[in-house]
Amino acid sequence: MLKTNLMTSLAGQQTERRFSALREQAGLLATPKGGWIRLLRTSLGMRQQDLGARLGITAQAAGQLEQREIDEAVTLKALRQTADALGADLHYVLVPRQPLAATVEERISRAARHLARQVDHTMRLENQATGDAASQMRIRHIEEQLRLTPSLVWTLPDDL
Repeated sequence: MLKTNLMTSLAGQQTERRFSALREQAGLLATPKGGWIRLLRTSLGMRQQDLGARLGITAQAAGQLEQREIDEAVTLKALRQTADALGADLHYVLVPRQPLAATVEERISRAARHLARQVDHTMRLENQATGDAASQMRIRHIEEQLRLTPSLVWTLPDDL
């Protein structure tokens, strides 16, 4: 199991608890079909013209702003200003799909198997092939080494 500062430190545990709670609420965080701006504006009974006036832009520009949110082309600055105009707060967050330790451990495992296959291939070419037991031991050894310096796994390509 991964034993890095990230996973064992108090700060790391707090971070993981926070992400875990956010993952549990992921359905609530999903952007509504028409975007958050339109949802909040219409829920408040506000017209695009009214939102535009509060932002100092035209109704047409307010509509374009809503469309840019749907198209994922809006800036955080524009979202923050719009949230303020709607009496809301802007929160943005990146929520890991799984616990951070699981992500790192998966990466270590894939990298170790990839590196061990390269060694096995080279040894076969040199008529020094070893059996499955030696290959499994090599994978475990590489995994242990990568756990000592997990940042190394992020230097390898994603498609191992």
